[in-house]
Amino acid sequence: MKQLRSVALLITALLIGVIGCWDFGFGVDEETTMPTPSQVNRARAEMYLKNTANITALGYKLAGSGIDDAIWFKFQTDATDLAQVFDTTVVDPTRFTENANLTTLKEVEWWDVKGKNLFGGQVALPNARFMAIGAEKTQDGYIIYIFWHAT
Repeated sequence: MKQLRSVALLITALLIGVIGCWDFGFGVDEETTMPTPSQVNRARAEMYLKNTANITALGYKLAGSGIDDAIWFKFQTDATDLAQVFDTTVVDPTRFTENANLTTLKEVEWWDVKGKNLFGGQVALPNARFMAIGAEKTQDGYIIYIFWHAT
């Protein structure tokens, strides 16, 4: 009886190990410099971007695990104030600082944050989500880089 229980425990442990390492394709990875309306809508929702903000998407990358997704989103806006872009009940642009630091992605050409003096910061979002924001002031508004992730 004790031997049978040991064998059952061993088989259970092996099954858990195999299933835990198995790639069931839960998420989808995407990357584009021409984001679809669906991708832009997801970025707007996850990143608390106002629906009234006029944005032109310049790049979108999703690392989709299905559980802990991550999105890199770059866009241009004609907004003159970052409060016109973000839902300020969640994202407070008055707390942003100079020299915001965003991680570079060597394999993603459009994510060109290296060496830029960006204005932004880290934001803790509801439901254990976070994002790093960097904004570059332009003559016509801003170019904004956001790295968002779930935990």
